[in-house]
Amino acid sequence: MNERRQANAQRQRAAQAKKQKQRQIGKKAVLIAKIALAVIVVLSLLFIAARSLGNITFSKAADYISQSFSNLKPGDGYPVQMGSGTVDNMTSLGGNLAVLRDDGLILLNSTAKEINSYQHSYSKPEFNCISNRFLLTDRTTGRFFIADSNEVLFESQLEKEVFCSTLGEKGNFAFSCAADDAASVLKVYSSSYDNEFTFKCSEEYIISASISQNGKYIAAVGIGSKNAAVYSTVYIIDIKDQKVLSQLPINAAKVNTIYFTENDIAVAVAESSYYIIEIAKDKAEIVLDNKVENHVIASFTPCENGCFSMVFTKFGSIDSDILVFFDSSGKEKFNIETKTNVDCVDVSDKYVCFTDSNNIVYSYNYSGKLIGKTQLDMNAQQLTVIGKYDKLHNQIAASD
Repeated sequence: MNERRQANAQRQRAAQAKKQKQRQIGKKAVLIAKIALAVIVVLSLLFIAARSLGNITFSKAADYISQSFSNLKPGDGYPVQMGSGTVDNMTSLGGNLAVLRDDGLILLNSTAKEINSYQHSYSKPEFNCISNRFLLTDRTTGRFFIADSNEVLFESQLEKEVFCSTLGEKGNFAFSCAADDAASVLKVYSSSYDNEFTFKCSEEYIISASISQNGKYIAAVGIGSKNAAVYSTVYIIDIKDQKVLSQLPINAAKVNTIYFTENDIAVAVAESSYYIIEIAKDKAEIVLDNKVENHVIASFTPCENGCFSMVFTKFGSIDSDILVFFDSSGKEKFNIETKTNVDCVDVSDKYVCFTDSNNIVYSYNYSGKLIGKTQLDMNAQQLTVIGKYDKLHNQIAASD
């Protein structure tokens, strides 16, 4: 009797073990099927994207897949040595860190892993970046290319020396160039890389330009000289209608920078004054003319969302600055009087950060609340904020 019970129990255990093994095999099969389906979906999306862009090839799709899987592997983290080349600029590009060197541009992710690079031989590179695209221009030769995190989208060469360049959120872009029959010429291109129109400036050199977020307007600053005095003129141009809406003279001041903070608002910055310009009913006018008494504007730092900061330095002062933060309408949100000089500043979509002469990084939110303070062991020359991370670069320490 006992032997029969033991035999039945053994058969039941064997049956249960068999069922459990079959369930495990079934789970593995489902997992493999899910992985295969995910790969098929990724491949399909890549091929659909490639087909929409044209020139689809299996090798290109394979490169995208290889790069995508490679990017999943983390880097060694920051700080990272950038080699012997000189770093000219540093900014955020689609959530990554874009480092412009004298021989190329390198993209690093949050773990300091190099995810892409672009080589160049430009002698005077100018770098414009917005969202996930950038425009790199050689001001000497007029060569330029537009690229994103994955590939070069367009490249060409202008006929003359470039004074300034700008890239719009909607994909249009522009250059101010030297000309044979004018002091300078503003060339505006569409998102499909066609020359939309050309604006000649007979007596002034256009040194700064900005395209509105909706791609409808371009603002340009022309610098001229009359009776041994420097003057500035701000041009607001309707791109679609190809006409100047307003020509705003700013006498006795050299405007260095202009920037669209909203679709119809721009800020122009001079040495010790700034101007808020608004567009309404196809006309632009200066709604705020603010001279910073006894100070110079040491820096102007915009953010893609339209907010911006300025640093005011008192004449003759070597131990204090005032950092002022503005919203996209040009309204002051807060100011901070520092006890040391401000070295470099960056504004992200959440934070305002700066370093001082004591090599300390201060991080503030948009309400003016101090949320972080970090002591560095180097003299940082540039500061870029990416999300919640502060990426710092020391040009001297980065050289091997």
